[in-house]
Formats: sequence, structure tokens, C-alpha cells
Amino acid sequence: MYSLRCFQCGSGFLSSFNLEAPICGKCIQKAKSLDSTIDYEKACIKCGKSGVIYRKEVCHSCYFGFEKKEEGL
Repeated sequence: MYSLRCFQCGSGFLSSFNLEAPICGKCIQKAKSLDSTIDYEKACIKCGKSGVIYRKEVCHSCYFGFEKKEEGL
């Protein structure tokens, strides 16, 4: 067991792994929720659709490659 300090908020936590960039459970949940937040004021730079992933420049379909998978069906 390793005693680590979160590089985001500074709180201590335990981990079974010696992480290079330790992040606590609370901060990882914040990061995950930002990845699912949509910014509808911007358009995707790849396909032009409105709504991109927060702090990114592409939509979910382009980011995860869903458009390519749909073409192959």
C-alpha cells in the first residue's frame, strides 16, 4: 500500500499502486464529469456539428471515432 498526495487538491489517499501522477477519487470524478460536459457554443473542427467536449475542439463522435465505425456498417 502506498500513501500518496493528490497533485490536484493536495489531499492524502491510499493506493495499491505507486502512481506517477497521483489523483484522488474526488478529483478524478471532477475530471470525468468535465469530459462528458458539452459546450454547445462551439462547433467541432472535424465535422462542423455544434457541441464539443468541454475544453476540446471536437464532438464526442469525432473524439471517439464513432463516425468512422458508422461508415463501415
